[in-house]
Amino acid sequence: MNLEWEQEKPRENVITGTVGAFLGSLIGVACIVLLYKLGYLSMVSGVVMAVCSIKGYALLGGKLTKKGAVISCLLMLVMTYIANKLCFALTVMEAVSETEKVGFFRVYQNLGRLLEDSEFSRIFWGELVMLYLFTLAGSASTLIPAFRNPEKRSARPETAAEPEEEPALQGEFYALDKDWMKPLRLSICVPALIFLAVILLVMLISSPEMDALASIPIGIGGALTILLTVVVMVQNINLCNSFHILFVRAEGRLWQVDLQKFCFVPDWHTQTQGRREAIRRDILREIHSRLAGEAPAYGPKALVELQDLQAVKEDKWSWTVTYEKENGGRKKLKIGKGYPNFCPAPGLEQPQGPVPCRWTAAVIALPLAAAVLGSGVYYHLQVRQAVSDAPEKPVEEAPAEIKRIPARVPETFTEFEMSEVWFRMDGAFQYGRRIFLDKETGTRYRAYVQYGVDESDAWDTLTNGLSEHRTSALYDRFDAVYLEDGLLAPLDETSKYNIVSVYLTDGQVYHTASVLSEDGVLFTLEAEHNTGGQSPENVLSNLMYTLESVRFAGPAVTEENYRSQIHISEVRDCAYMAAAYLKTDLFGHDAFVDVYVPYSETPVYSADGRAIRTEAHGLRVYVTILPGENAKDVIEARHQELAATGQVYEEGVIDEEYREDLDAACKLTTYQEDGKDRPAVLYADRKWEGYYLLREITGLPELVDEEYPALLEELEGIVGLKMPVLEELGK
Repeated sequence: MNLEWEQEKPRENVITGTVGAFLGSLIGVACIVLLYKLGYLSMVSGVVMAVCSIKGYALLGGKLTKKGAVISCLLMLVMTYIANKLCFALTVMEAVSETEKVGFFRVYQNLGRLLEDSEFSRIFWGELVMLYLFTLAGSASTLIPAFRNPEKRSARPETAAEPEEEPALQGEFYALDKDWMKPLRLSICVPALIFLAVILLVMLISSPEMDALASIPIGIGGALTILLTVVVMVQNINLCNSFHILFVRAEGRLWQVDLQKFCFVPDWHTQTQGRREAIRRDILREIHSRLAGEAPAYGPKALVELQDLQAVKEDKWSWTVTYEKENGGRKKLKIGKGYPNFCPAPGLEQPQGPVPCRWTAAVIALPLAAAVLGSGVYYHLQVRQAVSDAPEKPVEEAPAEIKRIPARVPETFTEFEMSEVWFRMDGAFQYGRRIFLDKETGTRYRAYVQYGVDESDAWDTLTNGLSEHRTSALYDRFDAVYLEDGLLAPLDETSKYNIVSVYLTDGQVYHTASVLSEDGVLFTLEAEHNTGGQSPENVLSNLMYTLESVRFAGPAVTEENYRSQIHISEVRDCAYMAAAYLKTDLFGHDAFVDVYVPYSETPVYSADGRAIRTEAHGLRVYVTILPGENAKDVIEARHQELAATGQVYEEGVIDEEYREDLDAACKLTTYQEDGKDRPAVLYADRKWEGYYLLREITGLPELVDEEYPALLEELEGIVGLKMPVLEELGK
């Protein structure tokens, strides 16, 4: 059956809408108080206040008109004022509680007297003005559309000035009914409101001696509880917000229409009668054109035919079905039971009315909320008990000594990126392959990066030079910036560092400086010099300058996630080459290093995560880390492995080159795979002492596409090697 175009929209209920706006504004109040307790005033609270107030009105009031927008706005102003009073009362309570025990409600009731004091009044009204500004700035994007585009009061259809010709094809249209989904929306909003109200109540009635550390886990835990609840209910939220999805049955076929992609309409119910008729005709014409074999006039996802629809699952709230895509595969689709008189496939139950409430998320979130609040109260009781049992305040131990090394700021500097870590070096230093040379003094610096390490691993790296030289007859002594109970000293709010120096009797000095991020990324800069060329103090100052400039741009890499962290390297301004991570023990402990490969959603790891292979646009790259005497030996060993398979043509070796000064080698060869010739380049260069990064770069002629040249160009730029034999494949 056709949609009832002249059906009246739900009436606006001002009373229930006002209640909804009030409940929504409570979330805004809770957000303001929680952020204030954490020491922030933010536009985030304004966004939360506006969205929750307006959506609360629309949810319980049936629809949002200009009247509803005005009521929501007034409630926002009043509740923001109340939130500011709550925040101010909490501040006064904490200040007064330092000298006498006083409750929150007593402070709140006497705020009027406090505000008679000019200084208190200035602070209160100043914070209120700032909070109003934040609320206005954060809510503007929500309020302006609410006033400009309210739902029309009249549901009468508009008559078109000039009636258009009806399309040759007719069909039945089905749109989501908001009233049918209202019970499900209520079961989403009510638990969230209850949890926020409980959390806010606990914070407000907390005893004055409740310290800040106890309130922080309550606030953060409460927010996490709400977030987890939303995650559990995300499918229900999607079902309730499918106002832009229509279903059309024409010529015995079922079609799904995404109005946002078809005609930029976000909600079918906000459109006038004339606009709906125009959209209906456009949809039917497009279906008729496609059935006639014509090319689609809209995007591939704007209008989708649900071919060979098969039921998978059905419950009280939705149907889960699968349909056949154009490429032959099948796709799963979940459809809410909010479409009157609609049933997607034979054998499924047609809904007879609004869907019921669903309290699964509430059942899951209640114990979470209890655990969060209970942990905060338990922590508070434990702290108070410990304080009361202590006979006297213990004497604080002096902090561990950290040697203060001043950073030497050079006249000019150059910023480098290595393994998605940014750092600065003196602009006068000569750079080449991870090595920085101070030609004036002869001091050499070498940088490298590890992922997935902890403080113990960082200390292993820092003391590696000490282990190498301590048994030497020339060993004199070692020193470090930080040599107390901890292994690393704080560098800033998110990283720690240390510098270990080894001195030899012949004047040679080896420094190892490392900075560790909170995500487990370790940047290390080694320096070796002779005291005759430069003093240790100057070298340490150079190292300190670089450590203080380090910025970490890469992800947190762990044993659990390193295989899924492959990503296009935006840091290197790439469009095709991606950073991936390999496991290695070359530093004396398990860690990860980054390698660059063509981006693929399905990278193939081998050798227990110590090798990776990807394919894209006709190019295959295999990367691993191998020990060796030099790069040439590594290349020869790999070539012999390929030859042992019987597939390599020895006569296919085109060229071979070894750069001793760079300790890099490459070899061109050819091998067969499934009866096809594969030109390949074997390339190895030294990345760490005694370890080489081996790349096997293979062209796949039958898979080369138009993006192959750009990919190869990026690869050549990263490797630093021109490969004419592979460039020919892209021509």
